[in-house]
Amino acid sequence: MKKPTTQETDLEYSLKEFCSILSISMATGRNWIKLGKLHPDRERLGKPYFSAAYTSKIQKKLQKEDTGSLKSRRNKKYIRGNTIYRNYIPKDSQNFETIQEMIKQLEDSFLADSQIRAILAECAIQLLCQAYERNTAFTENFLLHYSMGEIPLGQYDTLIQELLSDETSTSYSKELCMTVQKNIPQAFQVSFLLEKNVDILGLLYISLKNLGERKAAGSYYTPTYTVHKLIQSLLPQEVKLQTRILDPCCGTGNFLLQLPNYFTMEQIFGRDIDRISILAARINMALKFKDTPVSMIKEHITIQDFLLEEQNSYDFILGNPPWGSQFSKDVRASLKEKFETAKGSHVESYLVFVEQALNAVSYGGKIAFVLPEALLHVKSHLAIRKIILHQAQIEHLEYLGNVFDKVQCPAVLLQIRKTKKPFHTRGIEISYHGKMFTIQTDRQIDPEHFNFHISDEEYELIEKIQHQEHMIFLKNQAEFALGIVTGNNKRWVQKEQTTKNEIVLKGTDIHKYKITPKETYLIYAPEKFQQSAKEEYYRAEEKLLYRFIGNQLIFAYDNQQRLSLNSCNILIPHVPHMDIKYIMAILNSTVAQFIYSRKFHSMKILRTYLEQLPLPFPSEKQQQEIISLAEKIMIEKDEKKWLAYYEKADKLIACVYGLSEQEYENIHRAENIRP
Repeated sequence: MKKPTTQETDLEYSLKEFCSILSISMATGRNWIKLGKLHPDRERLGKPYFSAAYTSKIQKKLQKEDTGSLKSRRNKKYIRGNTIYRNYIPKDSQNFETIQEMIKQLEDSFLADSQIRAILAECAIQLLCQAYERNTAFTENFLLHYSMGEIPLGQYDTLIQELLSDETSTSYSKELCMTVQKNIPQAFQVSFLLEKNVDILGLLYISLKNLGERKAAGSYYTPTYTVHKLIQSLLPQEVKLQTRILDPCCGTGNFLLQLPNYFTMEQIFGRDIDRISILAARINMALKFKDTPVSMIKEHITIQDFLLEEQNSYDFILGNPPWGSQFSKDVRASLKEKFETAKGSHVESYLVFVEQALNAVSYGGKIAFVLPEALLHVKSHLAIRKIILHQAQIEHLEYLGNVFDKVQCPAVLLQIRKTKKPFHTRGIEISYHGKMFTIQTDRQIDPEHFNFHISDEEYELIEKIQHQEHMIFLKNQAEFALGIVTGNNKRWVQKEQTTKNEIVLKGTDIHKYKITPKETYLIYAPEKFQQSAKEEYYRAEEKLLYRFIGNQLIFAYDNQQRLSLNSCNILIPHVPHMDIKYIMAILNSTVAQFIYSRKFHSMKILRTYLEQLPLPFPSEKQQQEIISLAEKIMIEKDEKKWLAYYEKADKLIACVYGLSEQEYENIHRAENIRP
């Protein structure tokens, strides 16, 4: 076993450095220390420090599949190992299996930048030789032959030499090339094939890069079929010669590679802060635009931060802005001064990119970005929605779902035009889970939520319901409480009942109208938990419990003062003359679900959304009839009888909402086929 060197033994990391290495926030690091998941080696002036050995140990622990709480939801950005991103290039690419086999042979390696650059150079030299018909007598180890002066590339030499050189050097080391080839020879014994407009260099680069680094940098590489969708929706059949198009975060240039052939290099611009990506993008442009002067390529494709770029005027701006990039304290301060979208407590990279794109595009010019769907709905993104409403017109919106490999984050393709005219909805093209339509009406648009995915008929029906006189809302008429966050369920949640613990409910225990507790117990010790509501909420005489995670409204009645975990939240209504069981029935209804799913696009049932749901005020007779059915549903065990009671109550609720039979049938049908 290798002993640590003196340098490794003496090296210590502050909490900030330690968290950066693990790709976790400092808040998470402090919390893990508090919960006993992390143990600093020492403290100085009250601040924790971690040895290099302990840091390495935790890194390895995080890499394992069975790391338990350390590999929790909040630490998904920590992913290690080399992997291939299948959807990045066309499925019929002849290079996919070649790269896949190479990555398989390197899967146990953690590659240094110099090694990645050397492998990319090997690929680039092969592709340039094929593109410019440089015939060779060999089929592999091109980099070795190149370093020995056996492959003249003319003006393209500078592109390869820059790729091989690090940031501090203007020349590359032949000895380093030979050392890299000696250490990982399998990476230089493959043949790459030139394919028109296929980003082979990009696939190779993102496959070699560490996934954890990719997540921390916010780099989610767009599948080529999504790039094609964006370009087809954005660009006309032809453009003027003076048209300028920019990808402000171009990576290795895949979006630019897919541009129609009527574009020339004079019209195309790319920016990125990843040096290797830009160097690869320049080579891709040399492959796409044959015989273009390298000086022009280097002038147009630059290592540059788009967010700091001075005012420029482009006709089209397209791409996939970085998601979740980590900014330094100084950069955050600078962005907060410059951008409205950066004024909040957290600076989200894709929001400032959209705002900067609106600054950089000319009036009448278009922007098309692949963005998180959250931009349309999340409260913290309100500023960008206001900016879009005041400065732009949405022309096309496509809901893409989870298009990024191994990333559970729904995306949209958003296309907007910069304009001085008032925003309107008429004419917006929508594609939602295979359903395509054009909005034909002028809708009232609230920047709180961009609900463009609903049809005109659905919009008009919701408007009718919301504006009836007898609707009430839970806002200021209900108390909400979160379930318990223990901080360590393995420690606190028990499987066997004792004299000291009690039943604790989880989200999966809650069903419409019913609670089916499993053998899950907890010793109630709120002072030891990470988060806990006031005990009075858990011990309320009557309360409603609902599933927090999901997009379905699922509520049940509890009068046994039971505890609940954070997947199971609490609602205690205080609406005059409205019974708690009646409110439960309304919230469990098809109509309420229809309104909720159309107005709020979220995988969490949030308080602010529940407070905006219209609840119909019933007559005394209607309320008692619905309560009676609710009580039958709560205790009924026969599935057919349960469904019969539910459907009867559901139809009564639709009547209280003021809906016709046809309107209710339309809602019922829409909910049953909803994606």
